[in-house]
Amino acid sequence: GDTITIPAGATISNSGTATGFGKIGQVVQVVKSDTFSNNATSFTDITGLSVAITPVATSSKVLVFVALKVGGANSQTARLLRDSTVIDAGDTASNRPLGFANFVDVSTYAVEIGAATFLDSPSTTSATTYKIQMISSGGTYYVNRSNSDRDTAQYDPRLASSITLVEVLA
Repeated sequence: GDTITIPAGATISNSGTATGFGKIGQVVQVVKSDTFSNNATSFTDITGLSVAITPVATSSKVLVFVALKVGGANSQTARLLRDSTVIDAGDTASNRPLGFANFVDVSTYAVEIGAATFLDSPSTTSATTYKIQMISSGGTYYVNRSNSDRDTAQYDPRLASSITLVEVLA
């Protein structure tokens, strides 16, 4: 027979009016306030920039917000993963790295922000982990600080990066 699935938190009144669809379910966030550096020429996890969510329904969507602060020279690409699957990235194109942000020849004193907003459909009620990885063209990159990292009151701040997950009931 026919089946109607009602998301958690949604209701249907006896008049037949449905409410609660598209509501925010849960919000989880990880904030990385310490620094991280690497020069790996293969994709590497950024320590402490990973967060898990357990959707209440397979129909739920997860709205992902990323704010990644990076300093360093050369070229670095950041990618977003849901468990081991790369999301919010371009199409495969030969050997080119896939990601949501690229940092190229950042000034010695500057920090760039890589931002992502992506509506994901994990289609599961199992714990799902979202994380950031980066790859370098060979130079060292720095998360949450500049390359120069001068110890002054006016320059080279220490910053914070984050991933925020918002479950949207569908």
